Amino acid sequence: TAGVPPVLTARYASTVYPWLQAWLTPLSNRTSLPLFDLTWMLVVCAVLGWSVWAWCRAARGRRWRTVRAVLLASATTAAVLYLWFLVAWGQNYRREGVEASLAGFERGRATPAAVRALAERAVLEANALHGQAHAQGFPALDAVPRPLVASLHEVERSFGRERPTAPARPKRPLTAPYMRAVGVSGMLAPFFLETYLNPDLTGPERPYVLAHEWAHLSGFAPEEDASFVGVLTALGADLPSQYSAWLFLVSEAAGRLQPVTRQLVVAALGPGPRADLDEIARRQASRVPWLDRASWVAYDRAIKSQGAEAGVAGYGRVIELLLGSGRLQRKAAP
Repeated sequence: TAGVPPVLTARYASTVYPWLQAWLTPLSNRTSLPLFDLTWMLVVCAVLGWSVWAWCRAARGRRWRTVRAVLLASATTAAVLYLWFLVAWGQNYRREGVEASLAGFERGRATPAAVRALAERAVLEANALHGQAHAQGFPALDAVPRPLVASLHEVERSFGRERPTAPARPKRPLTAPYMRAVGVSGMLAPFFLETYLNPDLTGPERPYVLAHEWAHLSGFAPEEDASFVGVLTALGADLPSQYSAWLFLVSEAAGRLQPVTRQLVVAALGPGPRADLDEIARRQASRVPWLDRASWVAYDRAIKSQGAEAGVAGYGRVIELLLGSGRLQRKAAP
């Protein structure tokens, strides 16, 4: 897709993809079955089963010819699936990033002092919102929270998107054990434009993670863009969603500070938010280190091959985007 003219990419982003998403996601919402997981598993089983059958049926002298036929069929199947991915969602990687759409964006605003100020504000906001957020309750794993949907549409309008995204009902993936082992919180399933959430997510994690995956569904492909849109979406929704976003920012901003400064900032956390972060840490402790590393290396290479230059490092750029755009300064504190 590197040779696709920018005008065609822009047409895809503004016309083709919104139309396809508005049709395909409501269709996949009709079932709780994870269609993406079922599709690739059935394809793998079919290819393997046919390969074994063809090998057993072939005469001894013709087995190498059978191997070539199997390899050709496998390559053809992979090519078809890749084209399906590109048409259904993958071409979004070629769109301009959110940075190009942010008026007055200044990368230099993300100074160490500004990052510390953001971390300190996130701690204050999390402390202030904890009680009310828990009292109101967090959405169930398969819920489609209306405040979060309304906020996503408002953020989309601010980026000039005319057709609002049809929200995907979160599904429990068949690959949940794998997600648990590699620490994946959620994912966009591209073939049918579904949203999968890790069933182990804690309540305070769910609103922001869902907003992040819906940002992908809206066409914001790079991780930094989805994180940026996800934070804005959660902050513009109800109190549990706002708390979820600020709790995320506590970890994200504090993680960029020097160890001594980080300890000073995090020491101001109240017992409630601290307990929520401890529960998240316990969930993440179930990761399998070698599989976690291998998975993220593979994912990093995969998204870089699609044009996302930052790769998985893009997750950390959300702080730069938030500070450089000034969007948080324009949002009133709850």
